[in-house]
Amino acid sequence: MNKERKLGSRRWAAIILIGLFGQIAWAIENNYINLWVFSQSHDAAHITWMTMASAVVATLTTFFIGALSDKLGKRKVFIAAGYTIWGLTVFAFGLMSLTNMASLAGGDIAKGIILVGVMNVVVDCVMTLFGSTANDAAFNAYVTDETNEKNRPVVESVLSVMPLFAMAIMLGVGLILGIPGEQGDMTNETWANKIAGPWFIFFLIFGIATTAVGILSFFLLPKDHIQPNREDHYFKHMVKGFAPKTVKSNPLFYIALLTFMLFNIAVDSFMPYILVYVQGLKELNASLGFMGAMAIIFGVAAAAVLVIGANLKKLGAMRVLFPSIGVMFLGALAFFLVGDSALGVVLAGIALMSGYLCGTTVLGAKIRDLTPEEDVGALQSVRMVFVVMIPMIAGSNLSLLFFGTSDVIDPSTGSKTRTPNKWMFLVTMIACALTLIPAIWLAIADKKTNKLASVHTDEK
Repeated sequence: MNKERKLGSRRWAAIILIGLFGQIAWAIENNYINLWVFSQSHDAAHITWMTMASAVVATLTTFFIGALSDKLGKRKVFIAAGYTIWGLTVFAFGLMSLTNMASLAGGDIAKGIILVGVMNVVVDCVMTLFGSTANDAAFNAYVTDETNEKNRPVVESVLSVMPLFAMAIMLGVGLILGIPGEQGDMTNETWANKIAGPWFIFFLIFGIATTAVGILSFFLLPKDHIQPNREDHYFKHMVKGFAPKTVKSNPLFYIALLTFMLFNIAVDSFMPYILVYVQGLKELNASLGFMGAMAIIFGVAAAAVLVIGANLKKLGAMRVLFPSIGVMFLGALAFFLVGDSALGVVLAGIALMSGYLCGTTVLGAKIRDLTPEEDVGALQSVRMVFVVMIPMIAGSNLSLLFFGTSDVIDPSTGSKTRTPNKWMFLVTMIACALTLIPAIWLAIADKKTNKLASVHTDEK
């Protein structure tokens, strides 16, 4: 990393374009795809299985590709080629409808519903393989390589708000196409076929767009300038982040990861299910509507995180982190209490999303600052274990334990299907409270480190 290098227009364009379309693909995979699968199966358990499988594949991919990109001194080819194929996998979701799956099962709807779950999980894993190669392993390392402590808070705030812009674009296209649409009898093949048509076009549009960004990245990204790591053996370098020596050498990095892990358990307890939950709130949808509520929530939260990110260095990371955790806690509490009141849901959503995005900005920037320069790629795998895999598995499954049953009977099992409810926000609140423990530890350790650094500087 060159501490004096300015990003310049070309690097900014690459970060914004690649970051945005990566988040659109992830938003589809992590959020909107859940509406798609729920519309074809009406069972939240399929969402949980996709969340868990995706987390494991993403982590394993980052293990191998992060270390490999360090070893080869290459980021560009993994980003560009990964995005190009990533787009093709986005399109593939549109083929996994109940109608198509029932046809594969000889017209049996019950078996078709099972195949909807199985095949969407398979496609999700393939998508995650290329998405994690391009984004989690290579692009994350690229951003760390290209930024420094001066410009990183601004870059991190821009990247952290990308999920909201991605959701806004995604929902806007969905609105034009008439999706997600009203919830209907998911076991009715005629209804499922009707809703599958717009979804197919949706996946086609964003699949083509993601592939186009991948092709453009071959020309937009500057030539790699990082030095290949010739010292460590590949497999040794791959697991270097878990070696006791590495942990002892970088204690703040691992405390930050522990904080981020608990914070993201809070996030992943509601994030995979939030759109399905809000779509089912009758009073909200009768007044503001699903799209109206989401537009207000995302717009206000995006403005808040951009202001915080631009002033993060002045405010101080730890001074922002604790209020962010508190605001997300209050947002979850409000969601738990307000029912389907339109005003209550909007205010709760603004608090929940603002706290989540501001906290992510702080912790993301902190982890980049604390990442050793010589092991940027390899340590992406450690970040994935703590920040992605454990939270996605723990958060989604803890919430699933509290989900109630709907009135819809799954013909494949003969039992009532599970539907997201307000109790997932209880999991969010508990995880927020637990996050304070390592956050306080991080603040104290960070203050001591900065004080020692200041003493050494004065001595010089």
